Amino acid sequence: MPETSRLRPKLMLLIAVTQGILLMLLHEAHDSGSWPSESPLWSYPFWTLTLAVPVLLLLSLEAGRELRTAKLVGAFAIVIGLLAVYIGYQAQPFGEFRLGTLSFVFGASITLACFKALMYIQQRAAGATLSYAVLFTYSWRNFLTLALALIFVLAFWLILMLWAQLFRVIEIEFFYELFRMDWFLYPVLGFAHGLGVIIFRNLTHVIDSITRLLHGLIKLLLPLVVFVAAIFMLSLPIAGLDGLWATGQGTSLLLWLLAMILFFANAVYQDGRESHPYPNLIHRAIYIGILITPVISGLSFYGLWLRVDQYGLTVARCWAFVVWLILTLFAVGYTQGIVRRRDHWTGELARVNTVMGLVVLTFMLVANSPLLDFRKISLASQVARVEAGEIEWQDFDFSYARYSLARPGYLKMESLKQEFADSDPELVALIKQPQNLAYARPLRSTSDLWAQMQYRPGPFELPRELRDMIERLNINMISSGSLLIQVDLDDDGEFEYVLVFLLEDRIYNALFYYRENGKWQSGSIGRSWTGKALQVGAESIRTGEISTHPSRFKNLHIGGQILRPIENDR
Repeated sequence: MPETSRLRPKLMLLIAVTQGILLMLLHEAHDSGSWPSESPLWSYPFWTLTLAVPVLLLLSLEAGRELRTAKLVGAFAIVIGLLAVYIGYQAQPFGEFRLGTLSFVFGASITLACFKALMYIQQRAAGATLSYAVLFTYSWRNFLTLALALIFVLAFWLILMLWAQLFRVIEIEFFYELFRMDWFLYPVLGFAHGLGVIIFRNLTHVIDSITRLLHGLIKLLLPLVVFVAAIFMLSLPIAGLDGLWATGQGTSLLLWLLAMILFFANAVYQDGRESHPYPNLIHRAIYIGILITPVISGLSFYGLWLRVDQYGLTVARCWAFVVWLILTLFAVGYTQGIVRRRDHWTGELARVNTVMGLVVLTFMLVANSPLLDFRKISLASQVARVEAGEIEWQDFDFSYARYSLARPGYLKMESLKQEFADSDPELVALIKQPQNLAYARPLRSTSDLWAQMQYRPGPFELPRELRDMIERLNINMISSGSLLIQVDLDDDGEFEYVLVFLLEDRIYNALFYYRENGKWQSGSIGRSWTGKALQVGAESIRTGEISTHPSRFKNLHIGGQILRPIENDR
């Protein structure tokens, strides 16, 4: 097991303060728009290395092993630095599309990669044989040390803010102004972060006590999670799968359930070489429950495949497949151990978890490389739907391609503009100003609008004035298959009309039209959901019963604002 760390506090504080200064410089460059903020090929590697390398060093450096640790961290830094260069290349040309999704996905995956790599770096630097027991200990120590150090930084910052406000109330503004200066705040908070890491790395007995406490809590929860999974799977043959897929959340819920079972089992049994933490009856019930994890994996794959078959691949769905594959490999590894060794199946945990740690690390790195570029894969999938005749170019989600697929999406849109420049100017205009199809699928004309409009409770003739009002809406913001509902909302004997916009399996917006002083007026509709809303899809919206219900509470008008109280769903 890892021993108490022998630290070099002065070196670690120097690293922490240097990180704070570098972050300050990058932040100021971003605010001023100066280099390298608008040069993604440089800014992504700078931000990545400035955030990752000092933290890796702070958590892994030990006296007598500085050079060996620095070499290992340096080698890993080269890898993530090159990946950051590639992501920076995907962010070009700068300013032509949003970078939020690109940056978030890269940041989240590289953070996980750094967390996994750190454990192997620490074990390698110590010269120890690869052992899951040591990896397990390092993982919890690293996580809790970093989390507690960040809480320490937050407390430190709050004390500075209290200091500033106390002097400000007696009209001494010096500290208030000083503590808001980037040149002061970044290095000081960097120092606080380094100090926090040093403090908690020297308190390994406290960290290990917290770890044991968390393991004790998880030990109580594992049987409950397995029981929930078992009764859910037994209920599916009776309830059927339609309700699971109708919500649009079935796959994600299954993946969360699978992840919780595997994580809790891993946390409780650890490397599997210690005595059983449960009586034999509960121990057997748990591993029998774990045997259903491949079934849960199969159902989640089916749900993912249904989505892909209907709407094609997206970056989010590609990552969902990565999560599914990783969890499935864990589940299959655990299941094989149970089939082979039954009561002693936990002896297989160390082998499975050690290998899978490297698998997770590899996936996180490869998914940010040209070898597995989900943006290119998603674009190819969406374009293939057009080429296969499943959708027309007019129904293609140009907004998603342009703003969420970074450079590949941008280049494809530029190519399409040239291809259709002479033959379809309307399509080119749509490509230049794409509408967000997360909210609507564009329609080409008002005739398309009325041809695809659905009427509830049945066909009816719309007043000409109201028809003109609806046609004056931005036609691209009205989804195909929208609903127009005729209903008397105020019991005056005259009909009002509600225009409902659908997004795949739910209502995303609605307008209502009413007659006042001889003219048609439009208004928005506030929405609330009951428990049934999570169990029905778009088909029930198109065919379900329509009824009106008086509100228990009146609206409150104040200062030109309308507040509508909404009851809780009980």
